[in-house]
Amino acid sequence: MTVQPSHLDIGSGDERTLMLVGVVDSHTAPKLQDQLDSLGIDDDISLDVTGVEFIDSSGLRVIVAAHTALDAVGNALVLVGSSDPVDRLLEITGLAEHLRRE
Repeated sequence: MTVQPSHLDIGSGDERTLMLVGVVDSHTAPKLQDQLDSLGIDDDISLDVTGVEFIDSSGLRVIVAAHTALDAVGNALVLVGSSDPVDRLLEITGLAEHLRRE
């Protein structure tokens, strides 16, 4: 049996929205981090998580870091849409009430 590597597609809804489809884990989190870094912190960033099939602590770390950086300058990371894996992780970690959702 061949193990398939994790896969994450990151599309752009507009210049400040990233649409995530796939798995956000230790293999794909750096790709998400690079995309978020390229957007900077000059304005809000939206992450559409509707297509996220799985997320682990590595993905959560990237989201929390982006939230912290944006919040420090008065902007927000906004999670758009819903995904059972994302919702579950945010509830388990207690972050659901701290991150902005739309």
